[in-house]
Order: sequence, then C-alpha cells, then structure tokens
Amino acid sequence: MLLDLAKLTLNLTPDSLALRLVDALASRTQRPPLDQVQRDAIHQAQSLRYGTQASHTAWSWGEGPLVLLVHGWNGRAAQMAPLARHIAEQGYRAVALDITGHGDSPGARTQWQFFRSDLLQLLRALEQDIHTLIGHSAGALAMMAARHAGEVEASRYACICAPSHPFPPIEVIRRKLAPRPAVIQHYQALIAEQLGASWDDMQAGAFYRGLSEKTLLIYDQDDRIVSHQEGDKLSRLMPTAQLLKTQGYGHTRIINAPEVKAALTEFVSA
Repeated sequence: MLLDLAKLTLNLTPDSLALRLVDALASRTQRPPLDQVQRDAIHQAQSLRYGTQASHTAWSWGEGPLVLLVHGWNGRAAQMAPLARHIAEQGYRAVALDITGHGDSPGARTQWQFFRSDLLQLLRALEQDIHTLIGHSAGALAMMAARHAGEVEASRYACICAPSHPFPPIEVIRRKLAPRPAVIQHYQALIAEQLGASWDDMQAGAFYRGLSEKTLLIYDQDDRIVSHQEGDKLSRLMPTAQLLKTQGYGHTRIINAPEVKAALTEFVSA
C-alpha cells in the first residue's frame, strides 16, 4: 500500500518534489538482527565513541597496526565483528564502526555522505594510521571514494562485493517505485555530489583507478545484489590487484566465509 501510494505521488508531483520523496524513501535504514556468533564477537570488543558529542559507536579488538572495517548499506559493525576478531588475533587492532542510521549509532536514515564523514570522524578519534581498509558493498565504495578524494590513505585496501559505482540503489528504486527517467537522473546527480564525482566518472570506475597489487577484490558468484562480474570490471582497471571469487554465500554471508577470512589474513599480513 505504501509503495503504491509512493508510485502515485511520484507520477503526480514535479521532479523536484519527486526527488525529495525518492531520497526520503531510499535513505531509510533497517538494522538486521545479530546471530550468536556476531553477539559473541561484539561482546569481546571494546566499545568506542566517535563523532560530534561522541554520539556514534565503533568497536575495537586487539592491539597493533590498524585495520578498519566498514559495513554496507543496511549493515552494521556486528556483521564484520567475527572477521574483525579473527584479524585482531593475528596481531592487529581491528576497528569496525556503525555508520549513521546503522547498528548502535543514532538515526533511522543514512546518506552516502555519512559513510565518508563518519569514517573521517572515526579516524580523527583513533589518531592512528591505517594499515588496511576493508569495506563491504556500499561501505567499500564509500571508502574508495574517500581515498579517491584524498581524505583517507591506507597501505592496503580490501573490497568485498564492492560495486564499481552506486547502481544497486538505482536498481531498487526503478524496481519498486518506477519513477520518471528525469527523477532517476536527478537522484544519480545527488548521489554523485555526496560521493564527490560525476556519475559518468563513477560508472567508469574512477574510485578504483591508481591502485596496485596492494588491493584485494572479493566477490561471490551467487550474489544477487552486486554481480561477481563487477570484480572482472575492476580487475581490468587494476590489472595487478588480487581477485577472489567464492560461491554459495551471496551478498552478506560472504563476509565471514572461511576462504575469505583466510585470504584477508594473508593479504593483511603480507
């Protein structure tokens, strides 16, 4: 009923109002429940506060060079927690943050710009150079946008199910709301502004250019949200980057797949 009403409203309102409605609907977030493995890993972490008035939450495991983990849209730090704990056991400080509108951080909505700004605020609170940045899906894309803009720098980058550009939310909006093409174009421009590049540049993979063998790309062949062919596309832009493909995990369970943990352990420690 709500989607039907939204579709009707989009067809009856000017582009500017339709864009505001699309953005309002797309920015709403959900918080997935934790399984027992995630709960156990989070309970072993130290809670950190960051952001304006220390309003946001991050989690830290271990001591040593900093490995920073960024969850995806509608994800949460707890999804990365078992992986973070495993990395910490290898002699690193692993930190996973909850972006605005996710996990234990405040808000019921988020924006692409929050992924960038929250990451920067956490880094200011940590006051530690980044050894490895690990991101999942939208979190990986946003961290690479921040790298492209010169806002963050790490010795290594690992992208799990990372889209070459922010097409997944556009596909969801087209499927669920069917807005006019002009509204889609305006929404693409809005996302591009928040990520700091034109839509055409993002589509061409601008955020991933200039990287080397110190980059690891991980995709699952059964991912229905971000196709594993995105890995092939990015590999053509980064011929020396490592590419790992799994099968049977999909978009989220891949984060803690045994072969992914093993590959990331080797990559971080190399």
